[in-house]
Amino acid sequence: MLLQIYARAEESGLVENNVVQFPFTQQHLADTLGMSLVHTNKTLKRLLQSRAVRWEQRRFEVIDRAALEEIAGDGIRPRHPRPFI
Repeated sequence: MLLQIYARAEESGLVENNVVQFPFTQQHLADTLGMSLVHTNKTLKRLLQSRAVRWEQRRFEVIDRAALEEIAGDGIRPRHPRPFI
């Protein structure tokens, strides 16, 4: 999901130096995915330990896009431009 949101932000011109400001928290992410906050936090911690991304203070940075796509199990397909949110 984070890769999809990042790609949408990128298409909308909201990414600068591989960083995008996310207008949501881990709790929002957990609620959207139907996961507990604890499970979401542990999953994000593993993702951050992969060093493919950083997420601090609602700033999401993609450090290694290829690694993130591999973790996600799917690349991003080109789409028509649309609003970020």
